[in-house]
Amino acid sequence: MKNFIFFVSLIIFSSLNSQNFEHVYENVIKIKPKTYSNLNDLYNQIVLSSYDSEEKVHAIARYITENIKYGNRAKSPLNTINSGEGVCQDYSELFIALCDIAGIENIYVSGDGRTSVSDIGFFNSNHSWNLVKINNNYQIFDLTWAAGAVNNDNKFIKDFNPYYFNTPPDLFIRNHFPDDEKWQLLSNPVTKNEYINQPTYDQSIFNLSLKTGVVKDNNFSITFNSKNEFHSATIYKWNLNEYGSTNGISIPLEKEGNNYKIFISEDITGAYRYNISLWSYSAKTESGSTSISSSIKFKLITPDFKVIKPKTYDKRDPWGLIEAYLYVFHSLDNNFFKELNPNSKITNLNQIKYFNSLNKSLSDWFGDYKRYYVNIGKGDIYYPYDNFRVILSKAEQGYVFKEIRRETLKIGKSGYGVKELQKKLGIKPTGFFDKNLENVVKSFQKSNNLNVDGIVGEMTFKILGM
Repeated sequence: MKNFIFFVSLIIFSSLNSQNFEHVYENVIKIKPKTYSNLNDLYNQIVLSSYDSEEKVHAIARYITENIKYGNRAKSPLNTINSGEGVCQDYSELFIALCDIAGIENIYVSGDGRTSVSDIGFFNSNHSWNLVKINNNYQIFDLTWAAGAVNNDNKFIKDFNPYYFNTPPDLFIRNHFPDDEKWQLLSNPVTKNEYINQPTYDQSIFNLSLKTGVVKDNNFSITFNSKNEFHSATIYKWNLNEYGSTNGISIPLEKEGNNYKIFISEDITGAYRYNISLWSYSAKTESGSTSISSSIKFKLITPDFKVIKPKTYDKRDPWGLIEAYLYVFHSLDNNFFKELNPNSKITNLNQIKYFNSLNKSLSDWFGDYKRYYVNIGKGDIYYPYDNFRVILSKAEQGYVFKEIRRETLKIGKSGYGVKELQKKLGIKPTGFFDKNLENVVKSFQKSNNLNVDGIVGEMTFKILGM
């Protein structure tokens, strides 16, 4: 699991439930950390005999958020307690272990946790949280995000946020998507496509007219409702995949009761990350009014934007080649490919197996990418692009192209490769590997004497002619 970086608005949203458990929290905070030989001793300190099931859960959850900082992987609940740190998996496993002692059902859920505007358009199963059954109903708890945040200097800042104790499912889905759809706890589940392509915005905002996180326009308005009294709006923008500080620009904000409208106008051709901060006054202080903000974040691509060839790259630095190869396979640039691979026998990109499929999958690419690669041994690395892997080999002159491979496909996957699979099997090409597709794959595997596991790997691809 990757380290999370979750930027919390200066507005702290308190769960209605948290007000009912202050007496529990007060007792928990008084417990002084020490080394434990078993979890039962800790449990007996946290949970009073008079507590009902819900109080027990809140006591355990609050103790964990108060005493565990985000840091190194602890690998066991007891190590998490005694080291005082862990990753999201450790938070979840410790929560489950203590609830087990209480006899309370607690389910480990893995999935995607969206932490910034950069995550729009991408899905990574990089986070974990819990579902706790209380009074025959499941409640959602994310103790990692409730405990605090990791700042830009990679330092954990403890800052209890009760919003992530029993978060309403329709709000939780804004930045959490479980690998197993049923754990959304929604009567009408959100699709993965809807989730990854939605904008990110604070809990104080509702009825947002902006439905996509990638806007291909340069003049439009956004409407929304909020109970907050916003008095102004500022827009901050960065080029895609660029970071650092930037100056804000004030933009028009109209208000009528709880209804708001903001106006966006972008005159400079480009692809950007947008952060719109909405400002309101929280309270009077001795020095004046304290200003707090909520935010709406999305990506904006001007209609005349074109993906351009990277100006610089370093063949010895795999990080610097990610964008270069994305550009090659998006733009059919044979000359640039030859520049990157002067000794290659490939004279035309169409000679590369799976090139056409990868090119089609990148047809709507607008210069956005996830900046990471994977080492696969013997000097080889790969870049994960959609349902494909672009593999490079380390050579004397730097990394050179080796091949494109298809990614193994299974339930939960999405992308162009899944669409191709569905077309081959004669079913509607949604691009999402769901239970129906798994059943169709299993039937195909059975009829072809393959391992009937519903997972599409090398042999299944071969028989399908993919």
